[in-house]
Amino acid sequence: MAEHTLPKLSAIAVAEKPTDWTTHNGATDMWVAIINVHVWSTLGWHDIRQRYRRSILGPFWFTISTFILVAVLGLLYSKLLNQDIKTYLPYLSIGLVLWQYLSTSILEGANGLIAAENLMKQIRMPVTTHICRIVWRNFCIMLHSLPVVFLFSLAMGNRTGWEFLMIIPGIFLLLLTGVWTGVLFGILCLRYRDILPIVTSLVQVAFFFTPIMWTPALLEDRSWIADLNPLYHLIQLVRAPLLGQGIDPSSWLWAIGSALVGFSFAQALLKAKRHKLTYWL
Repeated sequence: MAEHTLPKLSAIAVAEKPTDWTTHNGATDMWVAIINVHVWSTLGWHDIRQRYRRSILGPFWFTISTFILVAVLGLLYSKLLNQDIKTYLPYLSIGLVLWQYLSTSILEGANGLIAAENLMKQIRMPVTTHICRIVWRNFCIMLHSLPVVFLFSLAMGNRTGWEFLMIIPGIFLLLLTGVWTGVLFGILCLRYRDILPIVTSLVQVAFFFTPIMWTPALLEDRSWIADLNPLYHLIQLVRAPLLGQGIDPSSWLWAIGSALVGFSFAQALLKAKRHKLTYWL
């Protein structure tokens, strides 16, 4: 009698906990994955520990390489572009760190489901968990360099006020961008493997069209190239407060709008193809 009752009770218990990370479908996949922080944060932290295993400095090697890169490029391009080193160096350093996070999250997210083949075949968990794992991993690495570039900014005489608090919603939108791009490109690259090198090439080209090493003011009457770039507006949400500047309202509109549109496409694709993903591995 008890043997027949236990499965029923366990099934009811699972049904009463819709947020359990093992209970999901195409419609609830993203939500269940995001709210179960303990799953993807543990996996992401495990990735960091494995990557820097037996290393004394660990992720701080990334900080050192970023410091050297910013110093060299800052001194060089401030002369080539005729920019004041005190304003250009903080602008460049913050932009590079944020771009490294964005580009790595997009590229690793595009390959995220392919790389998670073993887990997807063995354990039932939301597909978005694998993407959140990548986003969290790259976010932790970014945090090792962001304080350094902030000190760069202070050393060059930049002072921030209450604007500094605006980096919180900006960073939140950066995290959300990593999630929806990872889900969207991850599914597409899983189904059509030729899309992955295309995404890689587009991200490389986007670097030169995004105001990171140059400012929109240099374009003069062609500044619309920067204004129509959603990656630029995402970077500005964090860079502007760190430089003690106000955020243009259009940057909020672009960032929030692209997140809403991106999540809509990612959710629709996930809902339609969630049950086929393991067959594409």
